[in-house]
Amino acid sequence: MKGRHNVMVWFIIDDGFSEHPKTMAIKRATRLPSLGLWTMAGNWSARHLTDGQVSVDLLLEKGGRRTQIQALVDSGLWHDHESTCPHDGEQCPATPAPGGVVFHDWFDWQRSRQDVLQLRARRSAAGRNGGRASGAGRRQERSKNQARASTMVEPPALTDTHPSPNLIDLVCRRLFGDNARDVNARSELIALWQDAAGSADLGAELRNFLIRNADTHLNDPSAALLGWLGAAAERAAVPGSKVVLGCENCNSGWLADEPETGMPVPCPNCKPHRYAQGQAGSPVR
Repeated sequence: MKGRHNVMVWFIIDDGFSEHPKTMAIKRATRLPSLGLWTMAGNWSARHLTDGQVSVDLLLEKGGRRTQIQALVDSGLWHDHESTCPHDGEQCPATPAPGGVVFHDWFDWQRSRQDVLQLRARRSAAGRNGGRASGAGRRQERSKNQARASTMVEPPALTDTHPSPNLIDLVCRRLFGDNARDVNARSELIALWQDAAGSADLGAELRNFLIRNADTHLNDPSAALLGWLGAAAERAAVPGSKVVLGCENCNSGWLADEPETGMPVPCPNCKPHRYAQGQAGSPVR
């Protein structure tokens, strides 16, 4: 039952259960296997939201025995279709139909199906609302970047500004790890990155991000990359001097990719990944 908005459902057992009079009423010879069956059935009911209702056929299929089932009914831990209980429906579920048993006072200790479903619905709605708010914030930030870009000085033209497939693979591996192969909408990712980068050189900035964060633990790599590209867009939108994009020994500040790993190699003279973070005096045109 794991999921982004799912509620984990636990089967709760009181710490005094092993000494409870109903527990001790079960004969010693069958007590331990009977309580094992009781525990397993409670876990199953909590997981499947049956409000303490379990069929006898399921109990037998799980390895239970009729003598154990009857021992649990006789002790009052379970009710069958012939049982009577003075507690109302707010504590104890309704008497089961023939062929089933129900946990005594299930609602005193466990969450009801209705409670779990309502809580899941609230969390799911909260997640949707949070996603809409986050999207609105990103759209507002992009609008600000676009407004700043309208007054920028165009950066120097490059011979190849479109990220190579190999570079995109490296970025996806950094962002999505083992799931990188499952990322099908790469064109949408590139469009998102280009939108965030504004007028900055997307290919160079993706390389900058990889080099700068090669050994850095990122809680949310995708958000970190968008933040990086947003900062690059702000730098590119500022009129004035621009960082030198390469020298006679490199292409836009980068040497050939490492052949074994495919990782980009920064030019030791230009060090674009350092200039991007303001860690070295940036040479200018």
